[in-house]
Amino acid sequence: MAYSYYLFFPLLFEFLSSNTAQSGLEAHYSFVSWFRFLALLSLAIGSAAELPLVMSLLTYTEVVRYEIFRDKWRYAVVIIFVLGALFSPPDPFTQILMAIPLLSLYVFSLFLSRFVITIKYSSDEFGLPLIAYKNGHIILSSALLTGMLAYQGVVLGYGARANAYLQQLPYNAPELPSVEWLFALPREPATIVFGVTIGSFVAAVVFLIQLFRTIDPTDSGPSPASTGDPSSLDLSRLDANSIAVAPAEAFTAMTEDEALGHAGAAMDANDPEKAQAILNRFDAAQEYSGNPTEAGAAAVNDSGHGGTPANRPPAPQPGPNESAESNAGDVVTETTTGMVNAFTDNERSEDDIGGYFYDIQFILGSLTSKMFRIVGLFMLVMGVIFTALYKGGLTILKEDFLSRLPAGVRADQVGVVALHPVEALVFDVKLAAVIALATTLPAILYYAWPALAERGLVGSRAGGGRGILFMWSFTSLIVLLAGSVLGYAVVAPTIISWLAYDAIQANMLIKYQINSAGWLVFFTTIGIGLLATIPTTLLFLHRGGFLPYRLIIKHWREAVVIIIGVIAVAAPGGVFGMLIFSLPVVGAYLIGLILLWLYTFGGRRHGPLTKSRRV
Repeated sequence: MAYSYYLFFPLLFEFLSSNTAQSGLEAHYSFVSWFRFLALLSLAIGSAAELPLVMSLLTYTEVVRYEIFRDKWRYAVVIIFVLGALFSPPDPFTQILMAIPLLSLYVFSLFLSRFVITIKYSSDEFGLPLIAYKNGHIILSSALLTGMLAYQGVVLGYGARANAYLQQLPYNAPELPSVEWLFALPREPATIVFGVTIGSFVAAVVFLIQLFRTIDPTDSGPSPASTGDPSSLDLSRLDANSIAVAPAEAFTAMTEDEALGHAGAAMDANDPEKAQAILNRFDAAQEYSGNPTEAGAAAVNDSGHGGTPANRPPAPQPGPNESAESNAGDVVTETTTGMVNAFTDNERSEDDIGGYFYDIQFILGSLTSKMFRIVGLFMLVMGVIFTALYKGGLTILKEDFLSRLPAGVRADQVGVVALHPVEALVFDVKLAAVIALATTLPAILYYAWPALAERGLVGSRAGGGRGILFMWSFTSLIVLLAGSVLGYAVVAPTIISWLAYDAIQANMLIKYQINSAGWLVFFTTIGIGLLATIPTTLLFLHRGGFLPYRLIIKHWREAVVIIIGVIAVAAPGGVFGMLIFSLPVVGAYLIGLILLWLYTFGGRRHGPLTKSRRV
């Protein structure tokens, strides 16, 4: 916590405040938000600092083996991200900011645990003095060489030369302290102490390297119990009953002469039952190598020493876990079938629902080979947009937007502030992610189209499907840009001025929060463009064979209910916000239905790929 308060937080808030100012916003932090952010980060960093101590203690006491911490790192990553979500705002960027230091600390804890367990086993089995004695020439030579180089470097004035070079850098770089200041001694004794210190440090590092080379903690400790190689079993030490239940591998690898030799030795020892058991097991093993399904029965019937079969069953029965998994799958399918039947006129069987699940898995599987391109496109667009916003693009957009307000509202009367330390940064990331997702969606549909056509979910006419996809993408892009320009130039300034007019007339101070004002402007600009793409999307669904006209018209009420339900969950402001956001979307959907009715002449004109869709 002291580290975070004196070093981490000053650097963090300097970065956040400079980013807020660079975005053209005013940093009016809420005391509650600021203190909560500070307290949660302090508590999280302070608790995380205990991780190396806890892991090294568990490893040293062998409560948890070092190999478990090393091999289960994926689970540690998931737990770290979950804890980051609990102690940080619920957005991916802030969680990544919290997770990266914790992951680095986990890696350091792994190295520390390895060091601790190595020290333990080396002291128990080899002894630290013995390791130091065997590698003494390497340790001493390294210490003397580096100590003399450090001493000579100070004497020749390389420290002063380094400080002179640092002063020439374009930024304020810290200078190297003098040896007199470090050790509070005159220059000559301080130089000697400096050389000894550097040599001792290098000697310790070299000793640790030799220690790790001598001892491998993953191979230390007691080995797990092992039954050894069954083929090397000593039959002379077994009696007749033990021969009957011995592993079959001991007789499979045996030759006929060896079997006769063991049987003869048993007869010489006056043990005919053991001799007969050896011959029976050898014959059963030979039959097993030629016909495995009859080996077990032959071994039991020929051994004559009943009770336990000589060979394992050829095929194990399904265990309780497998049956539990299949039962869980049946429950999911049955539940989904009931839910689908509640919204459809015709009854759906569980095989149909399972087919839908298979379709989804097949489509997602076809995208895995193209996932690198999809994720690469998403990250590229997101990085470009975020960099543009971070480098002053948000300031340019804000000033240009305020200049478009009507004459009754001046730009200096409307201010945009950040109430949370990371609010401006998170807004840039979210806006960039939304734009990147909209850009990546056509690429996802393009790569998923062959799988959709193979499963019969869309038309499969050669060349026609992707042509319609390109037409929809190009048309939607043009409509989106046109609608966004209209919203940015007319709709959004009008709404902002209408909302601010009463407050200005009452001589009130207007300060809009960036998270609220930014998304309001976004929805009234890009949102207008998205509304304009709804009719073109309906046309694409009809022509591409996704949803024919008659199916769209038949279930328009369900579509309206789904739209209102999704917006009720996603939109803020309760019922009032739901109405404000849902009415334009429903209106655009109804306009799209009217245009689709005109395009299809009331349903008499079919799409080019509709007839080839799987029924």
